[in-house]
Amino acid sequence: MKLKLKHKVTLAFLVFIVLPFIVVGWISAYVAVDTIKEEVGSTTLQLVKQNHTTIDKTISAINDRTITLLDSQFFSNPAGYSFWTGIDTLNEIQQADNILESWSTGSTEYAIYLKNIERRDTPFDLSHKTKGFKYLDKDNSGLPDAMVSGMDLSGGGALRITHSDSGEKTLSFMRSILNPRNYDEAIGLLVVNKVEVLLTRDMVSVELPSTAGVFLFNDNEELLMSAGSGSISPAELHKNIEPEASYGYTFAEEGGEEWLYAYSDSSKFHTRLLYKIPLASITGKQIWVQKMLVFISIIFLAFVLTFVLYLVRLVVKPVVKLVSVMKVYEPGKTLSWSEEPLRNDEFGILHGSFVKMTKRLDYSIEENYVMQLKQKEYELLMLQSQITPHYLYNTLDSIYWYALDSGNAEVGEMVRDLSMLLRIGLSRGRKMITIGEEIEHAKAYTRLQEKRYPDTFEVWWQIDETLRDYETPKVIIQPLIENAIIHGVRGMDGEGELRVSAVKSEDTLRFIVEDNGHLPVNLEELSAIMQGEHSAKGYGIRNVHQRIQLHYGEAFGLTYERSEEGGTRAIITLPLRRPE
Repeated sequence: MKLKLKHKVTLAFLVFIVLPFIVVGWISAYVAVDTIKEEVGSTTLQLVKQNHTTIDKTISAINDRTITLLDSQFFSNPAGYSFWTGIDTLNEIQQADNILESWSTGSTEYAIYLKNIERRDTPFDLSHKTKGFKYLDKDNSGLPDAMVSGMDLSGGGALRITHSDSGEKTLSFMRSILNPRNYDEAIGLLVVNKVEVLLTRDMVSVELPSTAGVFLFNDNEELLMSAGSGSISPAELHKNIEPEASYGYTFAEEGGEEWLYAYSDSSKFHTRLLYKIPLASITGKQIWVQKMLVFISIIFLAFVLTFVLYLVRLVVKPVVKLVSVMKVYEPGKTLSWSEEPLRNDEFGILHGSFVKMTKRLDYSIEENYVMQLKQKEYELLMLQSQITPHYLYNTLDSIYWYALDSGNAEVGEMVRDLSMLLRIGLSRGRKMITIGEEIEHAKAYTRLQEKRYPDTFEVWWQIDETLRDYETPKVIIQPLIENAIIHGVRGMDGEGELRVSAVKSEDTLRFIVEDNGHLPVNLEELSAIMQGEHSAKGYGIRNVHQRIQLHYGEAFGLTYERSEEGGTRAIITLPLRRPE
Protein backbone atom coordinates (compact mmCIF):
# COMPACT_ATOMS: atom_id res chain seq x y z
CA MET A 1 0.00 0.00 0.00
CA LYS A 2 1.41 3.34 -1.08
CA LEU A 3 1.18 6.16 1.44
CA LYS A 4 1.23 9.84 0.71
CA LEU A 5 4.11 11.87 2.05
CA LYS A 6 2.04 13.60 4.74
CA HIS A 7 0.71 10.22 5.90
CA LYS A 8 4.25 8.86 6.17
CA VAL A 9 5.32 11.82 8.31
CA THR A 10 2.26 11.43 10.54
CA LEU A 11 2.86 7.68 10.94
CA ALA A 12 6.50 8.26 11.87
CA PHE A 13 5.42 10.79 14.48
CA LEU A 14 2.98 8.33 16.03
CA VAL A 15 5.42 5.38 16.06
CA PHE A 16 8.60 7.12 17.19
CA ILE A 17 7.21 9.84 19.47
CA VAL A 18 3.66 9.25 20.64
CA LEU A 19 3.85 5.47 21.19
CA PRO A 20 7.10 5.51 23.25
CA PHE A 21 5.78 8.44 25.24
CA ILE A 22 2.58 6.55 26.08
CA VAL A 23 4.45 3.34 27.00
CA VAL A 24 6.94 5.12 29.24
CA GLY A 25 4.16 7.14 30.84
CA TRP A 26 2.09 4.05 31.54
CA ILE A 27 5.04 2.18 33.10
CA SER A 28 5.96 5.21 35.20
CA ALA A 29 2.40 5.59 36.43
CA TYR A 30 2.19 1.89 37.28
CA VAL A 31 5.47 1.94 39.24
CA ALA A 32 4.45 5.16 40.99
CA VAL A 33 1.10 3.72 42.06
CA ASP A 34 2.73 0.53 43.32
CA THR A 35 5.31 2.51 45.30
CA ILE A 36 2.67 4.76 46.80
CA LYS A 37 0.58 1.73 47.79
CA GLU A 38 3.52 0.30 49.72
CA GLU A 39 4.19 3.63 51.41
CA VAL A 40 0.52 4.01 52.31
CA GLY A 41 0.41 0.47 53.67
CA SER A 42 3.52 0.99 55.81
CA THR A 43 2.26 4.33 57.14
CA THR A 44 -1.17 2.91 57.94
CA LEU A 45 0.43 -0.03 59.76
CA GLN A 46 2.36 2.36 62.00
CA LEU A 47 -0.88 4.19 62.68
CA VAL A 48 -2.59 0.92 63.63
CA LYS A 49 0.23 0.04 66.02
CA GLN A 50 0.06 3.42 67.72
CA ASN A 51 -3.71 3.20 68.03
CA HIS A 52 -3.45 -0.32 69.43
CA THR A 53 -0.93 0.89 71.99
CA THR A 54 -3.40 3.56 73.11
CA ILE A 55 -6.15 0.94 73.44
CA ASP A 56 -3.82 -1.29 75.44
CA LYS A 57 -3.13 1.56 77.84
CA THR A 58 -6.85 2.01 78.44
CA ILE A 59 -7.32 -1.73 79.01
CA SER A 60 -4.23 -1.77 81.25
CA ALA A 61 -5.81 0.93 83.39
CA ILE A 62 -8.90 -1.25 83.80
CA ASN A 63 -6.70 -4.26 84.50
CA ASP A 64 -4.70 -2.40 87.17
CA ARG A 65 -7.89 -1.18 88.79
CA THR A 66 -9.28 -4.74 89.02
CA ILE A 67 -6.01 -5.97 90.53
CA THR A 68 -6.18 -3.21 93.11
CA LEU A 69 -9.79 -4.07 93.93
CA LEU A 70 -9.06 -7.79 94.40
CA ASP A 71 -5.95 -7.10 96.44
CA SER A 72 -7.74 -4.71 98.77
CA GLN A 73 -10.82 -6.88 99.19
CA PHE A 74 -9.45 -10.44 99.11
CA PHE A 75 -5.70 -10.96 99.23
CA SER A 76 -4.37 -8.27 101.59
CA ASN A 77 -7.45 -8.10 103.79
CA PRO A 78 -8.44 -11.34 105.61
CA ALA A 79 -11.48 -9.61 107.05
CA GLY A 80 -12.51 -8.57 103.60
CA TYR A 81 -12.12 -12.10 102.32
CA SER A 82 -14.27 -13.36 105.17
CA PHE A 83 -16.87 -10.70 104.38
CA TRP A 84 -17.15 -11.56 100.68
CA THR A 85 -17.27 -15.30 101.20
CA GLY A 86 -19.78 -15.06 104.06
CA ILE A 87 -22.46 -12.80 102.61
CA ASP A 88 -25.95 -14.08 103.41
CA THR A 89 -28.01 -11.11 104.61
CA LEU A 90 -29.70 -8.31 102.72
CA ASN A 91 -27.55 -5.74 104.50
CA GLU A 92 -24.35 -7.54 103.48
CA ILE A 93 -25.56 -7.78 99.86
CA GLN A 94 -26.28 -4.06 99.78
CA GLN A 95 -22.89 -3.34 101.37
CA ALA A 96 -21.17 -5.46 98.70
CA ASP A 97 -23.12 -3.67 95.93
CA ASN A 98 -22.10 -0.29 97.34
CA ILE A 99 -18.43 -1.29 97.38
CA LEU A 100 -18.57 -2.37 93.73
CA GLU A 101 -20.51 0.73 92.73
CA SER A 102 -17.81 2.91 94.31
CA TRP A 103 -15.26 1.24 92.04
CA SER A 104 -17.40 1.83 88.91
CA THR A 105 -16.14 4.86 86.95
CA GLY A 106 -16.74 6.33 83.49
CA SER A 107 -20.12 4.55 83.06
CA THR A 108 -18.53 1.14 83.65
CA GLU A 109 -20.21 -1.35 85.96
CA TYR A 110 -18.34 -3.69 88.28
CA ALA A 111 -19.70 -7.10 89.26
CA ILE A 112 -18.37 -10.01 91.37
CA TYR A 113 -19.62 -13.53 90.84
CA LEU A 114 -18.59 -15.91 93.72
CA LYS A 115 -19.09 -19.59 94.09
CA ASN A 116 -21.50 -20.39 96.93
CA ILE A 117 -19.17 -22.97 98.38
CA GLU A 118 -20.69 -22.88 101.87
CA ARG A 119 -24.24 -23.05 100.53
CA ARG A 120 -25.36 -19.86 102.16
CA ASP A 121 -28.95 -18.84 101.74
CA THR A 122 -29.77 -15.33 100.55
CA PRO A 123 -33.00 -13.50 101.35
CA PHE A 124 -33.90 -13.32 97.61
CA ASP A 125 -32.83 -14.76 94.23
CA LEU A 126 -29.64 -13.11 92.87
CA SER A 127 -29.49 -14.91 89.49
CA HIS A 128 -31.00 -11.97 87.58
CA LYS A 129 -28.28 -9.49 88.60
CA THR A 130 -25.72 -8.28 86.02
CA LYS A 131 -23.84 -5.90 88.31
CA GLY A 132 -22.93 -5.83 91.96
CA PHE A 133 -22.62 -9.05 93.97
CA LYS A 134 -23.98 -12.43 92.96
CA TYR A 135 -23.57 -16.06 94.11
CA LEU A 136 -22.96 -18.88 91.67
CA ASP A 137 -23.85 -22.50 91.98
CA LYS A 138 -21.05 -24.92 92.50
CA ASP A 139 -21.15 -26.05 88.85
CA ASN A 140 -21.33 -22.42 87.60
CA SER A 141 -24.81 -22.99 86.20
CA GLY A 142 -26.48 -19.84 84.89
CA LEU A 143 -23.13 -18.25 84.00
CA PRO A 144 -22.66 -17.33 80.29
CA ASP A 145 -20.02 -19.27 78.35
CA ALA A 146 -17.87 -16.16 78.00
CA MET A 147 -17.73 -15.87 81.78
CA VAL A 148 -17.14 -19.59 82.27
CA SER A 149 -14.08 -19.31 80.03
CA GLY A 150 -12.98 -16.36 82.16
CA MET A 151 -12.96 -18.63 85.23
CA ASP A 152 -10.16 -20.62 83.61
CA LEU A 153 -7.76 -17.77 83.13
CA SER A 154 -5.93 -18.37 86.36
CA GLY A 155 -6.18 -14.77 87.43
CA GLY A 156 -5.40 -13.18 84.06
CA GLY A 157 -7.67 -10.56 82.41
CA ALA A 158 -9.49 -10.92 79.09
CA LEU A 159 -12.09 -9.12 76.96
CA ARG A 160 -15.36 -10.84 76.09
CA ILE A 161 -18.77 -9.94 74.67
CA THR A 162 -21.58 -10.40 77.19
CA HIS A 163 -25.25 -9.42 77.38
CA SER A 164 -26.98 -7.16 79.83
CA ASP A 165 -30.26 -8.07 81.51
CA SER A 166 -32.03 -6.19 78.68
CA GLY A 167 -30.32 -8.37 76.08
CA GLU A 168 -27.96 -5.69 74.73
CA LYS A 169 -24.39 -6.63 73.88
CA THR A 170 -21.65 -5.12 75.99
CA LEU A 171 -17.88 -5.40 76.09
CA SER A 172 -16.68 -6.82 79.39
CA PHE A 173 -13.25 -7.14 80.99
CA MET A 174 -13.10 -10.13 83.34
CA ARG A 175 -10.58 -11.93 85.51
CA SER A 176 -10.92 -14.90 87.80
CA ILE A 177 -10.78 -14.48 91.58
CA LEU A 178 -8.28 -16.94 93.00
CA ASN A 179 -8.51 -18.52 96.41
CA PRO A 180 -5.92 -16.72 98.63
CA ARG A 181 -5.28 -20.04 100.33
CA ASN A 182 -4.97 -22.01 97.09
CA TYR A 183 -4.00 -20.10 93.94
CA ASP A 184 -4.85 -23.09 91.79
CA GLU A 185 -8.54 -22.66 92.63
CA ALA A 186 -10.81 -19.98 91.18
CA ILE A 187 -13.58 -19.04 93.56
CA GLY A 188 -15.23 -16.38 91.46
CA LEU A 189 -15.06 -13.86 88.67
CA LEU A 190 -14.61 -10.07 88.62
CA VAL A 191 -16.38 -8.50 85.62
CA VAL A 192 -16.17 -4.89 84.39
CA ASN A 193 -19.08 -4.24 81.99
CA LYS A 194 -19.50 -1.47 79.40
CA VAL A 195 -15.79 -1.21 78.68
CA GLU A 196 -16.75 0.01 75.18
CA VAL A 197 -17.54 3.38 76.74
CA LEU A 198 -13.86 3.82 77.61
CA LEU A 199 -12.53 2.40 74.34
CA THR A 200 -14.80 4.32 71.97
CA ARG A 201 -12.66 7.43 72.15
CA ASP A 202 -9.55 5.40 71.30
CA MET A 203 -11.29 3.64 68.42
CA VAL A 204 -12.34 6.87 66.73
CA SER A 205 -9.21 8.88 67.52
CA VAL A 206 -8.03 8.58 63.91
CA GLU A 207 -9.92 10.34 61.13
CA LEU A 208 -10.66 7.83 58.38
CA PRO A 209 -12.63 7.92 55.11
CA SER A 210 -16.40 7.53 55.39
CA THR A 211 -16.45 3.95 54.09
CA ALA A 212 -13.48 2.76 56.18
CA GLY A 213 -13.79 0.61 59.28
CA VAL A 214 -11.82 -0.06 62.50
CA PHE A 215 -12.31 -3.46 64.13
CA LEU A 216 -11.12 -4.89 67.47
CA PHE A 217 -11.04 -8.70 67.90
CA ASN A 218 -10.14 -10.94 70.86
CA ASP A 219 -8.16 -14.15 70.79
CA ASN A 220 -11.28 -16.10 69.77
CA GLU A 221 -11.63 -13.91 66.65
CA GLU A 222 -14.74 -12.47 68.24
CA LEU A 223 -15.53 -8.92 67.11
CA LEU A 224 -15.44 -6.81 70.25
CA MET A 225 -15.89 -3.32 68.84
CA SER A 226 -15.99 -1.49 65.51
CA ALA A 227 -15.91 2.10 64.36
CA GLY A 228 -16.82 3.66 61.05
CA SER A 229 -19.39 2.56 58.49
CA GLY A 230 -17.37 -0.34 57.13
CA SER A 231 -18.05 -3.99 57.82
CA ILE A 232 -16.08 -7.22 57.62
CA SER A 233 -17.12 -10.86 57.49
CA PRO A 234 -15.27 -13.83 59.03
CA ALA A 235 -14.60 -15.22 55.54
CA GLU A 236 -13.09 -11.91 54.47
CA LEU A 237 -10.98 -11.85 57.62
CA HIS A 238 -9.58 -15.34 57.07
CA LYS A 239 -8.92 -14.71 53.37
CA ASN A 240 -7.01 -11.45 53.72
CA ILE A 241 -5.24 -11.74 57.11
CA GLU A 242 -2.39 -14.14 57.86
CA PRO A 243 -3.21 -15.87 61.18
CA GLU A 244 0.44 -16.48 62.11
CA ALA A 245 1.61 -12.89 61.60
CA SER A 246 1.35 -10.51 64.54
CA TYR A 247 1.16 -7.43 62.32
CA GLY A 248 1.18 -6.49 58.67
CA TYR A 249 -0.87 -5.13 55.79
CA THR A 250 -2.24 -6.43 52.53
CA PHE A 251 -4.27 -5.25 49.54
CA ALA A 252 -7.26 -7.20 48.30
CA GLU A 253 -10.33 -6.64 46.15
CA GLU A 254 -13.76 -6.98 47.70
CA GLY A 255 -17.05 -5.97 46.14
CA GLY A 256 -15.37 -4.61 43.02
CA GLU A 257 -13.16 -2.22 45.02
CA GLU A 258 -9.57 -2.51 46.24
CA TRP A 259 -9.07 -2.30 50.02
CA LEU A 260 -6.13 -1.90 52.38
CA TYR A 261 -6.10 -4.24 55.40
CA ALA A 262 -3.63 -3.19 58.15
CA TYR A 263 -3.59 -5.10 61.46
CA SER A 264 -1.65 -5.38 64.73
CA ASP A 265 -1.85 -8.03 67.50
CA SER A 266 -1.33 -7.43 71.22
CA SER A 267 -0.08 -10.34 73.30
CA LYS A 268 -0.81 -8.45 76.52
CA PHE A 269 -4.59 -8.82 76.28
CA HIS A 270 -4.77 -11.10 73.21
CA THR A 271 -6.47 -8.56 70.97
CA ARG A 272 -6.15 -7.70 67.27
CA LEU A 273 -6.82 -4.22 65.85
CA LEU A 274 -7.70 -4.11 62.13
CA TYR A 275 -8.08 -1.14 59.75
CA LYS A 276 -10.06 -1.70 56.52
CA ILE A 277 -9.70 1.34 54.23
CA PRO A 278 -10.72 1.81 50.55
CA LEU A 279 -7.52 2.36 48.62
CA ALA A 280 -9.11 4.96 46.34
CA SER A 281 -9.74 7.26 49.30
CA ILE A 282 -6.05 7.20 50.20
CA THR A 283 -4.59 7.48 46.72
CA GLY A 284 -6.97 10.25 45.71
CA LYS A 285 -4.18 12.80 45.62
CA GLN A 286 -2.06 10.45 43.59
CA ILE A 287 -4.90 10.17 41.09
CA TRP A 288 -4.97 13.95 40.94
CA VAL A 289 -1.23 13.97 40.38
CA GLN A 290 -1.64 11.40 37.63
CA LYS A 291 -4.30 13.54 35.98
CA MET A 292 -1.98 16.50 36.15
CA LEU A 293 0.76 14.41 34.59
CA VAL A 294 -1.63 13.36 31.84
CA PHE A 295 -2.62 16.99 31.31
CA ILE A 296 1.02 18.05 31.15
CA SER A 297 1.70 15.16 28.78
CA ILE A 298 -1.12 16.26 26.52
CA ILE A 299 0.26 19.79 26.46
CA PHE A 300 3.70 18.42 25.66
CA LEU A 301 2.30 16.27 22.86
CA ALA A 302 0.41 19.29 21.58
CA PHE A 303 3.66 21.22 21.37
CA VAL A 304 5.33 18.29 19.63
CA LEU A 305 2.40 17.94 17.25
CA THR A 306 2.58 21.66 16.50
CA PHE A 307 6.24 21.28 15.67
CA VAL A 308 5.55 18.29 13.43
CA LEU A 309 2.75 20.15 11.68
CA TYR A 310 5.14 23.04 11.19
CA LEU A 311 7.60 20.66 9.54
CA VAL A 312 4.81 19.26 7.38
CA ARG A 313 3.78 22.78 6.45
CA LEU A 314 7.37 23.72 5.74
CA VAL A 315 8.26 20.74 3.57
CA VAL A 316 5.28 18.60 2.66
CA LYS A 317 2.37 21.01 2.37
CA PRO A 318 3.79 23.15 -0.50
CA VAL A 319 4.49 20.06 -2.57
CA VAL A 320 1.10 18.50 -1.83
CA LYS A 321 -0.69 21.75 -2.57
CA LEU A 322 1.13 22.25 -5.86
CA VAL A 323 0.43 18.67 -6.95
CA SER A 324 -3.26 18.94 -6.04
CA VAL A 325 -3.62 22.19 -8.00
CA MET A 326 -1.84 20.72 -11.01
CA LYS A 327 -4.31 17.82 -10.97
CA VAL A 328 -7.44 20.00 -10.97
CA TYR A 329 -6.16 22.91 -13.05
CA GLU A 330 -8.05 23.57 -16.28
CA PRO A 331 -7.03 26.23 -18.79
CA GLY A 332 -9.15 29.31 -18.28
CA LYS A 333 -10.20 28.36 -14.74
CA THR A 334 -9.18 31.06 -12.27
CA LEU A 335 -6.95 29.93 -9.40
CA SER A 336 -6.89 31.86 -6.11
CA TRP A 337 -3.10 31.87 -5.83
CA SER A 338 -1.00 34.72 -4.65
CA GLU A 339 1.46 36.02 -7.20
CA GLU A 340 4.09 36.50 -4.53
CA PRO A 341 6.38 33.49 -3.97
CA LEU A 342 5.60 31.33 -0.96
CA ARG A 343 9.23 31.66 0.12
CA ASN A 344 12.69 32.15 -1.29
CA ASP A 345 13.78 28.52 -1.61
CA GLU A 346 13.26 25.90 -4.32
CA PHE A 347 9.58 25.51 -3.43
CA GLY A 348 9.10 29.24 -3.99
CA ILE A 349 10.74 29.07 -7.42
CA LEU A 350 8.59 26.09 -8.41
CA HIS A 351 5.45 27.85 -7.20
CA GLY A 352 6.29 31.07 -9.02
CA SER A 353 7.00 29.32 -12.30
CA PHE A 354 3.72 27.43 -12.19
CA VAL A 355 1.74 30.58 -11.36
CA LYS A 356 3.33 32.48 -14.25
CA MET A 357 2.56 29.66 -16.65
CA THR A 358 -1.11 29.52 -15.63
CA LYS A 359 -1.39 33.32 -15.80
CA ARG A 360 -0.08 33.39 -19.38
CA LEU A 361 -2.42 30.61 -20.44
CA ASP A 362 -5.44 32.18 -18.71
CA TYR A 363 -4.67 35.55 -20.27
CA SER A 364 -4.65 34.06 -23.76
CA ILE A 365 -7.96 32.29 -23.17
CA GLU A 366 -9.55 35.38 -21.63
CA GLU A 367 -8.40 37.56 -24.52
CA ASN A 368 -9.97 35.19 -27.03
CA TYR A 369 -13.19 35.05 -24.99
CA VAL A 370 -13.44 38.85 -24.79
CA MET A 371 -13.04 39.12 -28.54
CA GLN A 372 -15.88 36.66 -29.07
CA LEU A 373 -18.12 38.59 -26.68
CA LYS A 374 -17.42 41.85 -28.48
CA GLN A 375 -18.26 40.25 -31.79
CA LYS A 376 -21.58 38.92 -30.44
CA GLU A 377 -22.36 42.30 -28.91
CA TYR A 378 -21.73 43.94 -32.26
CA GLU A 379 -24.05 41.48 -33.97
CA LEU A 380 -26.71 42.17 -31.35
CA LEU A 381 -26.46 45.93 -31.86
CA MET A 382 -26.74 45.46 -35.60
CA LEU A 383 -29.91 43.39 -35.21
CA GLN A 384 -31.44 45.97 -32.87
CA SER A 385 -30.60 48.82 -35.23
CA GLN A 386 -32.27 47.00 -38.11
CA ILE A 387 -35.56 46.31 -36.41
CA THR A 388 -36.37 49.96 -35.53
CA PRO A 389 -36.91 51.15 -39.15
CA HIS A 390 -38.93 48.03 -39.84
CA TYR A 391 -41.73 48.62 -37.34
CA LEU A 392 -41.44 52.41 -37.71
CA TYR A 393 -42.28 52.14 -41.42
CA ASN A 394 -45.23 49.87 -40.72
CA THR A 395 -46.56 52.26 -38.08
CA LEU A 396 -46.31 55.29 -40.33
CA ASP A 397 -48.04 53.32 -43.02
CA SER A 398 -50.89 52.57 -40.62
CA ILE A 399 -51.27 56.24 -39.77
CA TYR A 400 -51.38 57.06 -43.46
CA TRP A 401 -54.17 54.63 -44.26
CA TYR A 402 -56.14 55.66 -41.20
CA ALA A 403 -55.96 59.30 -42.24
CA LEU A 404 -57.29 58.41 -45.67
CA ASP A 405 -60.16 56.30 -44.34
CA SER A 406 -61.41 58.34 -41.36
CA GLY A 407 -60.15 61.90 -41.55
CA ASN A 408 -58.36 63.61 -38.66
CA ALA A 409 -60.61 62.78 -35.64
CA GLU A 410 -58.38 60.13 -34.07
CA VAL A 411 -55.03 61.20 -35.36
CA GLY A 412 -54.10 62.49 -31.90
CA GLU A 413 -54.53 59.07 -30.33
CA MET A 414 -52.46 57.44 -33.02
CA VAL A 415 -49.74 60.00 -32.59
CA ARG A 416 -49.77 59.32 -28.86
CA ASP A 417 -49.40 55.59 -29.42
CA LEU A 418 -46.68 56.24 -31.95
CA SER A 419 -44.88 58.39 -29.40
CA MET A 420 -45.04 55.52 -26.88
CA LEU A 421 -43.73 53.12 -29.48
CA LEU A 422 -40.75 55.32 -30.19
CA ARG A 423 -40.05 56.07 -26.54
CA ILE A 424 -40.09 52.46 -25.36
CA GLY A 425 -38.47 51.18 -28.53
CA LEU A 426 -35.50 53.45 -28.20
CA SER A 427 -35.34 53.28 -24.35
CA ARG A 428 -32.38 55.64 -24.31
CA GLY A 429 -30.15 52.96 -25.73
CA ARG A 430 -31.01 50.32 -23.12
CA LYS A 431 -31.03 46.70 -24.24
CA MET A 432 -33.23 45.47 -21.41
CA ILE A 433 -36.55 46.91 -20.18
CA THR A 434 -39.16 45.78 -17.68
CA ILE A 435 -41.99 43.46 -18.65
CA GLY A 436 -44.42 46.25 -17.76
CA GLU A 437 -42.79 48.52 -20.35
CA GLU A 438 -42.76 45.75 -22.94
CA ILE A 439 -46.49 45.12 -22.44
CA GLU A 440 -47.28 48.85 -22.78
CA HIS A 441 -45.24 48.92 -25.98
CA ALA A 442 -47.19 45.97 -27.38
CA LYS A 443 -50.54 47.49 -26.38
CA ALA A 444 -49.69 50.79 -28.11
CA TYR A 445 -48.85 48.94 -31.29
CA THR A 446 -52.04 46.88 -31.03
CA ARG A 447 -54.21 50.00 -30.65
CA LEU A 448 -52.71 51.44 -33.81
CA GLN A 449 -53.43 48.22 -35.69
CA GLU A 450 -57.00 48.12 -34.38
CA LYS A 451 -57.52 51.57 -35.87
CA ARG A 452 -56.02 50.44 -39.13
CA TYR A 453 -58.16 47.30 -39.26
CA PRO A 454 -61.35 48.33 -37.45
CA ASP A 455 -63.88 45.64 -36.54
CA THR A 456 -61.49 42.99 -37.83
CA PHE A 457 -60.16 41.39 -34.65
CA GLU A 458 -60.19 41.64 -30.86
CA VAL A 459 -57.22 41.45 -28.49
CA TRP A 460 -57.38 39.74 -25.08
CA TRP A 461 -54.67 40.39 -22.53
CA GLN A 462 -53.85 37.93 -19.71
CA ILE A 463 -50.85 39.35 -17.87
CA ASP A 464 -49.56 38.14 -14.46
CA GLU A 465 -49.19 41.47 -12.68
CA THR A 466 -46.42 40.07 -10.45
CA LEU A 467 -44.17 39.93 -13.52
CA ARG A 468 -44.23 43.66 -14.34
CA ASP A 469 -40.94 44.39 -12.51
CA TYR A 470 -38.94 41.56 -14.10
CA GLU A 471 -36.63 42.26 -17.06
CA THR A 472 -36.89 41.30 -20.73
CA PRO A 473 -35.14 42.20 -23.97
CA LYS A 474 -37.05 45.07 -25.54
CA VAL A 475 -39.38 44.81 -28.55
CA ILE A 476 -39.89 41.04 -28.63
CA ILE A 477 -43.73 40.86 -28.38
CA GLN A 478 -44.58 43.45 -31.07
CA PRO A 479 -43.12 41.44 -34.00
CA LEU A 480 -45.18 38.40 -32.94
CA ILE A 481 -48.40 40.48 -32.78
CA GLU A 482 -47.56 41.95 -36.19
CA ASN A 483 -47.17 38.49 -37.74
CA ALA A 484 -50.38 37.28 -36.09
CA ILE A 485 -52.34 40.22 -37.53
CA ILE A 486 -50.88 40.12 -41.03
CA HIS A 487 -50.78 36.35 -41.51
CA GLY A 488 -53.60 35.32 -39.16
CA VAL A 489 -56.60 37.54 -38.39
CA ARG A 490 -56.41 40.52 -40.80
CA GLY A 491 -58.93 39.15 -43.27
CA MET A 492 -61.41 37.52 -40.86
CA ASP A 493 -63.99 40.38 -40.88
CA GLY A 494 -64.52 40.76 -37.15
CA GLU A 495 -64.04 37.12 -36.20
CA GLY A 496 -60.33 37.37 -35.50
CA GLU A 497 -59.03 37.00 -31.98
CA LEU A 498 -55.62 37.61 -30.50
CA ARG A 499 -54.65 36.44 -27.01
CA VAL A 500 -51.52 37.87 -25.43
CA SER A 501 -50.46 36.40 -22.06
CA ALA A 502 -47.48 36.47 -19.71
CA VAL A 503 -47.09 33.63 -17.17
CA LYS A 504 -44.33 32.31 -14.94
CA SER A 505 -43.33 28.87 -13.63
CA GLU A 506 -40.58 28.51 -11.02
CA ASP A 507 -37.52 30.19 -12.62
CA THR A 508 -38.84 30.89 -16.14
CA LEU A 509 -41.48 33.13 -17.76
CA ARG A 510 -43.34 32.81 -21.04
CA PHE A 511 -44.91 35.33 -23.43
CA ILE A 512 -47.65 33.70 -25.52
CA VAL A 513 -49.24 35.32 -28.61
CA GLU A 514 -52.06 33.17 -29.98
CA ASP A 515 -54.46 33.79 -32.90
CA ASN A 516 -57.42 31.91 -34.34
CA GLY A 517 -56.39 32.48 -37.91
CA HIS A 518 -57.95 30.20 -40.51
CA LEU A 519 -54.93 29.92 -42.79
CA PRO A 520 -52.74 26.84 -42.26
CA VAL A 521 -49.21 27.49 -40.96
CA ASN A 522 -46.08 25.60 -41.95
CA LEU A 523 -44.27 25.07 -38.62
CA GLU A 524 -41.20 23.55 -40.31
CA GLU A 525 -40.79 26.65 -42.43
CA LEU A 526 -41.09 28.89 -39.35
CA SER A 527 -38.40 26.84 -37.60
CA ALA A 528 -36.13 27.13 -40.62
CA ILE A 529 -36.66 30.91 -40.71
CA MET A 530 -35.66 31.26 -37.05
CA GLN A 531 -32.55 29.16 -37.69
CA GLY A 532 -31.54 31.56 -40.49
CA GLU A 533 -32.06 29.12 -43.35
CA HIS A 534 -34.42 31.54 -45.19
CA SER A 535 -32.83 34.95 -44.83
CA ALA A 536 -35.10 36.63 -47.40
CA LYS A 537 -38.22 36.51 -45.20
CA GLY A 538 -39.28 36.27 -41.57
CA TYR A 539 -36.83 38.94 -40.52
CA GLY A 540 -38.88 40.02 -37.44
CA ILE A 541 -39.28 36.63 -35.73
CA ARG A 542 -35.71 35.62 -36.58
CA ASN A 543 -34.45 38.83 -35.01
CA VAL A 544 -36.44 38.14 -31.80
CA HIS A 545 -35.22 34.54 -31.56
CA GLN A 546 -31.55 35.38 -32.16
CA ARG A 547 -31.55 38.29 -29.69
CA ILE A 548 -32.98 36.10 -26.93
CA GLN A 549 -30.39 33.38 -27.51
CA LEU A 550 -27.56 35.90 -27.62
CA HIS A 551 -28.71 37.20 -24.23
CA TYR A 552 -29.53 33.94 -22.44
CA GLY A 553 -28.23 30.99 -24.43
CA GLU A 554 -29.75 28.27 -26.59
CA ALA A 555 -32.04 26.99 -23.80
CA PHE A 556 -34.31 30.01 -24.38
CA GLY A 557 -35.92 31.61 -27.42
CA LEU A 558 -39.01 31.56 -29.67
CA THR A 559 -41.07 28.51 -30.67
CA TYR A 560 -44.29 28.03 -32.68
CA GLU A 561 -47.07 25.49 -32.35
CA ARG A 562 -50.65 25.02 -33.50
CA SER A 563 -53.39 26.02 -31.09
CA GLU A 564 -56.41 23.91 -30.22
CA GLU A 565 -58.65 26.25 -32.29
CA GLY A 566 -56.59 25.76 -35.42
CA GLY A 567 -54.63 28.98 -35.21
CA THR A 568 -51.00 29.64 -34.39
CA ARG A 569 -49.39 30.01 -30.97
CA ALA A 570 -46.02 31.79 -30.61
CA ILE A 571 -44.19 31.18 -27.30
CA ILE A 572 -41.20 33.12 -25.99
CA THR A 573 -39.34 31.48 -23.07
CA LEU A 574 -37.06 33.62 -20.87
CA PRO A 575 -35.29 33.16 -17.53
CA LEU A 576 -37.04 34.89 -14.64
CA ARG A 577 -34.72 37.75 -13.65
CA ARG A 578 -35.06 41.13 -11.99
CA PRO A 579 -33.19 44.18 -13.30
CA GLU A 580 -29.72 44.58 -11.79
